[in-house]
Amino acid sequence: MLALQCGQPERSGPARTRRRSNLPWPGAAGERTETRAGERRPFHRSAGRVLSAAAALLAFASPHPPLLAQDPDGPAGTLAGLVYDSTAGVPLPAATVAVIGTTAMTETDEEGRFRIEDVPAGEHAVTFFHPRLGTLGVGGGHRTVVVTAGSVSEVRLAVPSRETILGIRCSVEEGEGDTSVGGTVTDSITGVPLPGAKVTAFARRGGLPARWREVAEVRTGDSGEYRLCNLDGSPDISVTAFFGTSETGHREIAPAGPRILDIAIRIADPVSIAGTVLDHLTRAPLRGARVRLLGTGRDMLTDSAGRFAFTEVPPGIQVVRTDRLGYASRTDSLTAFSREALGLEIPLATEAVVMEPLTVTGRRGDPVYTTPGTRFSGLTEAQVDSALPRVADLASLVRASRMPGLSVRNVWVPDAFGLLREGLCIEIQRRRGGRMANACNMVEVRLNDGPLPEPMFFLKELAPQDIRRFQLVTPLEAGFLYGDRGANGVLLLYTRRGGGR
Repeated sequence: MLALQCGQPERSGPARTRRRSNLPWPGAAGERTETRAGERRPFHRSAGRVLSAAAALLAFASPHPPLLAQDPDGPAGTLAGLVYDSTAGVPLPAATVAVIGTTAMTETDEEGRFRIEDVPAGEHAVTFFHPRLGTLGVGGGHRTVVVTAGSVSEVRLAVPSRETILGIRCSVEEGEGDTSVGGTVTDSITGVPLPGAKVTAFARRGGLPARWREVAEVRTGDSGEYRLCNLDGSPDISVTAFFGTSETGHREIAPAGPRILDIAIRIADPVSIAGTVLDHLTRAPLRGARVRLLGTGRDMLTDSAGRFAFTEVPPGIQVVRTDRLGYASRTDSLTAFSREALGLEIPLATEAVVMEPLTVTGRRGDPVYTTPGTRFSGLTEAQVDSALPRVADLASLVRASRMPGLSVRNVWVPDAFGLLREGLCIEIQRRRGGRMANACNMVEVRLNDGPLPEPMFFLKELAPQDIRRFQLVTPLEAGFLYGDRGANGVLLLYTRRGGGR
């Protein structure tokens, strides 16, 4: 079902044929010429590739071959089989299986199996339909099967494999190599596809020590998918993925043919969430309370001291559900940042009452909101105390962090009443050139974990002696933590009188 023979046209001279080993069928890809009124014009390879790819797609979606009409009142047999999704490696449920030229059809069960009774005896073409085929952009093709009267004939149908689909798509791409690689880039903790990730192919240079040179580069699409087509597989080839400041090591691939390589990148560290479940009135620890992290499949029972602990939890918003016999259930949500260890205190009441939110009793040290392998940008409490004698204002204190790409300057901008006032502009990775002098891509400013309105004017008046510590979060990392509000980066300020972590 998955093969198609593409014949060569007759020629007056010797034929020149190129065989592409990354395709599951033979096809012509060499140059040939057409003669018109004595003029010789080249027939480009790219055009041949487009025709070959179109023919390959038609192999899965072309009209089925005409078969002799069957007698519906004649002898009949049974058709049974399985429909398999080769791209996911699982059976395909809810697929519609049809016998061409008859009214016989059915739908596969949860295990991808089907059975059709009273199929007229004889030779038939069997096909299937499923939304999965439309998502992949291929057809289901057909299989020819002979149904014998009074017996069961078996047939197996399948979605084309990922390697086959990759070979089809790469056949229309530029390049003369025989190796193609494709797959999906995901976050290693959450499994979420990563759009916009950079995937680079390297070839190994000779000599000692061996070195890698870049030969191709692509970006993943919205679904996190990528493909690098028609690479020269004669030297050793490796693939590396980059997302923000995170990257994977070199992943070597076997040459010759389409290869599937799914890549997982660790863009953030997991967190730990631990705590104690208490009686709301007596403050006594509750043993045997069930604590669940909804949506993760993680749950456990508290010990004799009412304690619980979850490790390797994905950062982000987590919903905590707590239940115990004889007590009202409660559901709470919290936000855990990368590399944090949260300590919780969860009180339960014996009846449904209005409860205070759960208490975060501790966060291990000062949380550092950076991706693994990147530097901390900011000043700790000890560093602020050391810098204060040498700075005159907040701008000088922020500059003391020496963060790459940081810009701190005074600008004149209108306030909420339209009056022109001087403010403090703090930017990260500011794009220079072609901009107005007072234009500012101001970072999001959060004072003691709360958003700060009109931050430019507030920071201009804020005394550096009031600052206990601060941290600057890059736009990429802030996007994961704060969404659109962190598009220009975030400045986290903690004051000496304002508490904070």
